[in-house]
Parts: sequence; structure tokens; C-alpha cells
Amino acid sequence: MPALFFFTAIIKNEIVVANLTRYWSKLTINLSFIFPKIEWEEKLSKKEQYIFCPNHVSTLDVPFILAVLPIPLQYIGKAEIAKIPLFGYFYKENSVIVDRANRKDAYSAFLKAGEKLNTGINMCIFPEGGIPKEDVFLKKFKNGSFRLAIEQNIKIVPITLADNKSMFPSEYFKGRPGIARVKVHKAIDPNSLAEKSIKNLNNSVYNTIFEQLKNYEQ
Repeated sequence: MPALFFFTAIIKNEIVVANLTRYWSKLTINLSFIFPKIEWEEKLSKKEQYIFCPNHVSTLDVPFILAVLPIPLQYIGKAEIAKIPLFGYFYKENSVIVDRANRKDAYSAFLKAGEKLNTGINMCIFPEGGIPKEDVFLKKFKNGSFRLAIEQNIKIVPITLADNKSMFPSEYFKGRPGIARVKVHKAIDPNSLAEKSIKNLNNSVYNTIFEQLKNYEQ
């Protein structure tokens, strides 16, 4: 906490904060006896920035992804979380806050995310817009992250989370420790699409995660 405060309020350094939150997340995951089993389709380049798009199944997803990805990372997240005492302060100062009900505010948030990418910070965006209902296999993706990838000409990386829903469900006293499978897919370059469009990029990421989720169920 003192280190987070120092690099947030005194000498602001978002890269350092991102690294601190990654180590904090690893510690949190390990002390919870949750161990990621990571499958990489390709290595990430530390010389590039990415937009990561995981499916969203649990409140475990945020620290889990921070623990898994070995690069500086921030989220685009809900404005309501910033209201949480103490945690909300660090969250607000070290992520991109968006009020999804306000279209103008949402657009401003994506402009800010573009600025962060230019400073060496990678962005993570849950394209479903929140944790879907229990019976939803994979919710339809919103277009914001794909618009950002095309406007900034940045590769987008789909991530499939297989077990977080069962290991840390929304109901109390139903979680469990164990091995959590995650697949970090090959980065998709918007320029590699047959037709460079938001719709095609959205469909490509959605289909990648959908098919992997089906494979995990076999």
C-alpha cells in the first residue's frame, strides 16, 4: 500500500504501479490456492502494445489476468468501482474509468485509453461489458475495443478463461481452489483481415473465444 500510494500520488508512474499490481495479483491468486495453467499460442513482444479481450465470467478475472500477463497492464472499467473506499482511489488513478450509460463519457474513455497505449501501457477490455448471467455461454461483444484497435492500429489479443466461473462464482461459499485453464491466443492484426472493419474484428475475436470455450467443454 505505501508503494502504491508513493507511485500514484507523489511520483506518478503508471508502469511501476502496473508492475506492483501484477505482483500483488500473483500473491493473491497463489494464497487462494488458484494456479493458472496457461497455454500461449505465441509469445508477447515487450516492444509492442496490445489490447487484450478476455471473456468475462467472474470477479476473479481482473487479478487473474494481471497475474498471467507479464507486461504493464491497465483496465477500462466501470465507474461504480471507483466509489469503493481506498481501493477506488487507486483504481481511478491507475485505470480508465467509463460510465457505460453515458455515450459521450464512453467515447472520452476510449480516447484516454488510446493515449495510455502511446505511453507503453497495454489495455485490457472485457468486450462483453460485464459479467453475463449464469446461463449465458458468451455474450455478444460491444464494439469499443475493436474500434480502438483499428483507430490506434494496434493488435488485439483474445483470451479464453475456462474455469474462473466455477472457481469463483458470484454466490458465496461456492468457490474452490485448483488449476484454472487460460488460453492466450495469437494476436490479431486489424490489417491482416480480409476487410479491415470493426465488425470483422469483433467477429474474429468472438469466434476465437467461442470455439475455444467449446473445446474446453469436450
